[in-house]
Amino acid sequence: MKSKNSIYSLDGVGKVYKFTLAQAFKNKGYRASFIIMIVMIILIGPIMRLGASSSQKAAKSVIDTKEEDVNLTQLFVLNETDVKFGEEDMAFGTSGFRKVTVNMASGSKDDILSKLTNTEALLYITTSVDEQSGMPMYKLDIISSDSTEIKGEILDDLGTFIQDKFDMTRFDNAGVDTDTLQLLAKGFDEKKTYTDKEFTTAVNRKYTDLEVVSLGTTFAVILMMVLSIASSYIVSSVMEEKTSKLVETLMISVRPLALVMGKIFAMMTYVIMILVIGFVGSKISNAVMDVIMGKSEAGQDVLNIDVLFKVGLPNAIIVVSAVIITFLIFAFIAGIAGGSCSKAEDMQSANGGITTLIMIGYMIAMFIPQMDNSTVNHIIVFVPVLSCFVAPVLYIIESITLIELIAFFAINITMAVAMFFICAKVYRKLILIDGSRVKIIDIFKMIFGREGVKTKKEVA
Repeated sequence: MKSKNSIYSLDGVGKVYKFTLAQAFKNKGYRASFIIMIVMIILIGPIMRLGASSSQKAAKSVIDTKEEDVNLTQLFVLNETDVKFGEEDMAFGTSGFRKVTVNMASGSKDDILSKLTNTEALLYITTSVDEQSGMPMYKLDIISSDSTEIKGEILDDLGTFIQDKFDMTRFDNAGVDTDTLQLLAKGFDEKKTYTDKEFTTAVNRKYTDLEVVSLGTTFAVILMMVLSIASSYIVSSVMEEKTSKLVETLMISVRPLALVMGKIFAMMTYVIMILVIGFVGSKISNAVMDVIMGKSEAGQDVLNIDVLFKVGLPNAIIVVSAVIITFLIFAFIAGIAGGSCSKAEDMQSANGGITTLIMIGYMIAMFIPQMDNSTVNHIIVFVPVLSCFVAPVLYIIESITLIELIAFFAINITMAVAMFFICAKVYRKLILIDGSRVKIIDIFKMIFGREGVKTKKEVA
């Protein structure tokens, strides 16, 4: 057991923990952040689903044109192509255009146009040549009279509707069935180079590309949110105590390491409360959306915290463990950064460095799982700190092995422990330094037992 005078003594950490947590919830800014983050987590899934639903409705709006909005009474069709395209091929059926009378016209375009009323239009289908490629192509024009009463968007919807029907007809005339047509239109979905082992792994992959995007994006956002809130609070809290001289009073009964650990544990509780309440709320909001809109389809779970807990209990435990380890590493960094500040202006620089590191990790979490590059995957997992942002997702999607995951945890747990000892060694000196902001080189001198910069008084 460490003596009360040891630099590693945590005597008094409980008091600091309670005080810091209470102060966080007394602060209007952090209360607002607490509520906003929970609401965001709860509603982001439903909002994404509503957005996806709106996009689908927009895509269907062409064939869902309301009949009462269509004041087109007669459509003349002048077809100057070799495709046999008649009234039956348009198949207005139950669409909003079903009351439009179709007249397969003959004669010249100008004669037909000269006789159009303000509720009639001409569908003019011709062949043309693309100016850039020189390749032949079909051209579809819908022309109304100069005095037309028909809205432009109605004619646009009609043109899109007829274009789809014309394409289906011309392919049918050529003997191409629907399945072959879809294959021809899609072509190659992607082109990749694999080793035999990589190919087997890819073929047996459990998750689609959209699900990989969803996992990576959600994990990236959660980490960025957790680390940004906690790091900012720890830096500002340490700085406020230091500039107000409160730290000197606190150290009479509380050891320096207990001060920073109390803050870290308090912010960990703050963040865990956000995630737990947000997750429970997300489950409820998603269940409500399932009742209203039906089960979500692939791609609608992007930026939905619920997705990280649909991968099975073992994987969920891996995700939570990685978040905790990453939190501790950044919390120790924030404690040291806050202690190195001597003026309120220094906080911007201190927070800026941490934010930059978080953003680098965020970009890694967003894009590396989607890249699915074997070399990058196997290298990044051994990079301390940065691997925290991506290794859990890479393991879930089976891009790295269990041995590599164990190595990831071993490396970053070692990193967290090392940061603990570094924090214990330098924090007690940093919080007593007045004057200019302590430079990184001075912190390294403290770590390796050199004096670095002078303090007002030394705390044993």
